[in-house]
Amino acid sequence: MSFIAKDRHTMPIRKPDVLEIHCDWRAGFQYRPGFRGSLGYLLDWSGCGGLNLKRDLTLSSPTVGKIGPTVQCIGLIERLYMDGGSAGPMDFRVYVGRGTAANVLNHFAQPLENLRVKLAWAVIDFDESGDTWFEAAHLKSPDTAEALIDTVQGAPRLFLDNQPTTLSEQLDVRFFCFEFQVVPAPKKSTTLEFATNAQERRITKWGTPA
Repeated sequence: MSFIAKDRHTMPIRKPDVLEIHCDWRAGFQYRPGFRGSLGYLLDWSGCGGLNLKRDLTLSSPTVGKIGPTVQCIGLIERLYMDGGSAGPMDFRVYVGRGTAANVLNHFAQPLENLRVKLAWAVIDFDESGDTWFEAAHLKSPDTAEALIDTVQGAPRLFLDNQPTTLSEQLDVRFFCFEFQVVPAPKKSTTLEFATNAQERRITKWGTPA
């Protein structure tokens, strides 16, 4: 996503192309004051015929907008990627706990007839020049996005690692990598807001209005 920092006013993205955000998911699980970097949270994920993932993680975080000083979430985002403009797919790579991983694995073990899903996320980052935290990506309106799990040759573009990743060499706490790609649901749109620093805000519509 291309940005030009000019002022504090929200400015529309007329022709969005590519957005790629990388977050430090390990730091999100172990947040301590003094950390400077990007933290991303998967806040809601429900649908696909009854898979309602719980916010089973309660984590410390900076206070930014509606986030902090603690946040309840489903998982920590490592990568958020958007390509193709307002109707293009969005890719998520998220680390989740054992319970969430088991629910995903069990649900998607059976063929799915319904790929519709509602989800919400937030990414915060630290502006070194302004010495402050800011909202780097979030849903402006509505609070959740209506989407479909994208498919390739009829198969859902969704992956769950069957081997956990250890949080660190010192902490044998394990999480599972959950990746999925979504596209806007038909006749649905969400206003998304992005920023690269505390001075700038950009918005774009993701999806198509009814």
